[in-house]
Amino acid sequence: MNRILKFIRASLSMSSHEAKGVLVAFFIIIAAMLFMAGADYFFSQKPQNLTISSPKDIDSLTVALDTKASAYSKYGEGKSGFGGSEDKNYKYFNFNPNTATVAQFQELGLPKFIAERIEKYRSKGGKFRKKEDFKKIYGLYPETYERLAPYIDLPSADETSVISPQTTSITQPANSEKNEAPAREFKKENKLTRFDLNTADTTQLKLINGIGSGYARRIVKFRDALGGFAKAEQVRETYGLPPETADELLKYGFVSGGIKKLKINQVAVSELRHLYLKYHQAKAIVSYREQHGSFKSIEDLRQIKVLDEATIQKIEPYLEY
Repeated sequence: MNRILKFIRASLSMSSHEAKGVLVAFFIIIAAMLFMAGADYFFSQKPQNLTISSPKDIDSLTVALDTKASAYSKYGEGKSGFGGSEDKNYKYFNFNPNTATVAQFQELGLPKFIAERIEKYRSKGGKFRKKEDFKKIYGLYPETYERLAPYIDLPSADETSVISPQTTSITQPANSEKNEAPAREFKKENKLTRFDLNTADTTQLKLINGIGSGYARRIVKFRDALGGFAKAEQVRETYGLPPETADELLKYGFVSGGIKKLKINQVAVSELRHLYLKYHQAKAIVSYREQHGSFKSIEDLRQIKVLDEATIQKIEPYLEY
């Protein structure tokens, strides 16, 4: 120790008391550094306690972890650019949230806990009646709903308002059934003849066994919203119409043309409205036309990725080039 003090005094030209002060300060600094290093090691090894006070906290934590996992998958190693390969992790196909399995939901990119939550909701009697019901699932991000909305095999709120039954037929089902029975007895006295479904009124439709005022109005409303039936079989798509009633109707109903067509090379997005076309599909059609010129045939529409073959075949009869 004395050697160290002599060295400090000789090197720094200090008195004996000053040299002792420097030495003490040096030891204090060394001790502080060792203490900080030890504390850092100790606290890094100590397990942290996570307090979760409610099931909602568990959901929030799970959603946060899922978000981080998605971000890593999107921007991590092996990916080119930011967001360019996100869709590679998912499969896209039409699905009905009332019947899809947990595995199918996961293939579409939903976390397992969300998929199981949907299944639990259904097991308790829950049902999705329109697309917008799907986004009410707790924990489902709005962006996820927007990504999956085009593939949900349910009518949207706008479509339901067009083809859904009248309020009276919902609130008074028993009444409607009572009205149907006398109608059937009356129909037996009428001689039915074949008629055009695109020109038939409700009175003519009610001559068919099983069709009362409610179904007749619904068929006419659906037909007018479509712009007319391109083929008689489309009547089966009328909301709530039983298959056996449709079979009976098709024995007498036929289609001879007279449908309203859309001028696909002229209309704007706001005018390209049809029950078979979703808004984002109509927008894609107009954008493609502006970039590549007028459509010449249905084959041109097949170049638009958001139009699946089923939609193209349904909409084809209603297009005019």
